[in-house]
Amino acid sequence: MKAIKYLFMGALLMGFSGSAMAQDGTKADVDAVKNLIKSNPADMAKAMKPFYGKNKKNPENLVAFGRAFYEAKDTTNAKVAANNALNASKRQYAPAYVLLGDIAALGDDGGQAAAMYEQAIYYDKSNPDPYRKYALVYRKIDPDGAVAKLDQLQAERPDYPVDALKAHIYYLSLKYGKAIETYALVPTSKMTRSDFIEYANACFVAQQYEQGYNAAKAGLAKEPNNGTLNRLAMFCSNKLKKFDEAVQFGETLFNKVHKDSINYSHLDYLNYGDALVGAGQVEQAIEQYKKGLTLEVEDNDKSDIHKSLSDAFKQQKNFPEAINSYKNYLNTAKDPDAIAHAGLGLLHQQHARSLKVEGNEGMSEAELAAYKEADTIWGDLAEKFPDAAEYALYQRATVNAIMDPDNKQALAKPYFEKLVELISARAEHDATDNTRLEKSYRYLMFYYYSVAKDNKAALDYANKILEIKPDDEGIKKVVDSLSKTVK
Repeated sequence: MKAIKYLFMGALLMGFSGSAMAQDGTKADVDAVKNLIKSNPADMAKAMKPFYGKNKKNPENLVAFGRAFYEAKDTTNAKVAANNALNASKRQYAPAYVLLGDIAALGDDGGQAAAMYEQAIYYDKSNPDPYRKYALVYRKIDPDGAVAKLDQLQAERPDYPVDALKAHIYYLSLKYGKAIETYALVPTSKMTRSDFIEYANACFVAQQYEQGYNAAKAGLAKEPNNGTLNRLAMFCSNKLKKFDEAVQFGETLFNKVHKDSINYSHLDYLNYGDALVGAGQVEQAIEQYKKGLTLEVEDNDKSDIHKSLSDAFKQQKNFPEAINSYKNYLNTAKDPDAIAHAGLGLLHQQHARSLKVEGNEGMSEAELAAYKEADTIWGDLAEKFPDAAEYALYQRATVNAIMDPDNKQALAKPYFEKLVELISARAEHDATDNTRLEKSYRYLMFYYYSVAKDNKAALDYANKILEIKPDDEGIKKVVDSLSKTVK
């Protein structure tokens, strides 16, 4: 009986001994170390020696010391504290490895960080923290490998929202398609604000606008005045041509979101303006475009606003302002192509047609001036973009034919002749070639018949038209009539 009694007493004493060891150091030591770090003594190692001595068997406090150093960006002392924690735990304390991984990650050593997180996982398989941090650093090396590590976490912790974390890894790795697929697996009730934002933005970038619109609206159901979600909802709504809804999102973005919580960009004003145009509120759209142009951004970033502003003025038939804005678009756009430059010529022609006075057979000076502006632009286009020379010639010929309706000045003649020369040099002609040739031949036929009084030349061009349009009854009659006069 005495033997049993002493056996229980020994166990009890061992229990007291273990408990005493567990109490090595106190929470007050952690607070004292944090204050010490703030005071930043000249010899930190010496100042820390008593704390390390008191807590040599308390890995939890030692890691807390390390965390305090880490937060102060003192990675050298943070590493010392982490290694002391490992020594106190016979190198089996997961939080110490997590801290060493964080230190390595802060030093941009992804490989070492991943190795430390692996060690942490080995000693604590149910803690999601090292899995998450491993995936975040390893995704730069191998995004799919990072997600595979999260699959391990899912096996250990089915209750943890791993799909959202996987989607986040794919999003950071710019794998937007996989991010979208994975976010779609996450119940919206389990999504955070950043989940909704990443989901909607990934959809917008991947041009999956309907899904992005739905993701943004789901997020707004929880946080109606979130600036980023209203922005994304507006962007997606514009792409879906849901302009009335886009206007509502824009109004919230600019009028209800706290101004200090968001930085407005030129794209915000551009999209809000586009939404207003789509909803028929052109005057209000112009106001938003102008606000966007006041932002201090690169000229290239303003080019789209200038273009949209030009289109808005054009809707109002305010062609002088439309032309001025279009010129600003060309001046700020990065390497505008031939199509962009052609837009200015077409705009001048629209301006000229808008100046036509109903019932007035003649052409006003303003109308003539507008056509001359267009003519200059087509000439410049042909020189600047040789590949667009035929298109420019066709437009220039058309404009000059309008300015010389009776053909007496033969303003369009050299351009139509050059166009015929260029197209005829090719063995094969497409539908566009034939359309341009037909118009050129008709002009030249009428010119030689009515102005030059050269029926033979007129007949030649009439026959050329017939080659393109053999069933044209009107041209058949012209050919027949001209043939008699030539004979």
